[in-house]
Amino acid sequence: MRALVTRPREESENLVAELAARGVETLVEPLIAIHYHAPGAIDLAGAQAVLCTSANGVRALARGSGERGIPLFAVGDATAARARAEGFRRVESAGGDVG
Repeated sequence: MRALVTRPREESENLVAELAARGVETLVEPLIAIHYHAPGAIDLAGAQAVLCTSANGVRALARGSGERGIPLFAVGDATAARARAEGFRRVESAGGDVG
């Protein structure tokens, strides 16, 4: 079997490895690329929590703010894992169940 992976290149590595372990040949052709625009510091003063809907959102937040103690709610486990890897200490995952 052969699969086309269209995720951004840097985000496709884990999926490609998982598919290879299952005997699936992959062709990586990213259809989008993630670029971070530096709007300056992200001011979280007055915020009680942050909701992140993607690992890319977490990466952008981590680049723009040094605050790591604010509660961070993630839509799924991968987003939560990225938040923890970026040093956020109070992370909760909805486990993909946000409906």
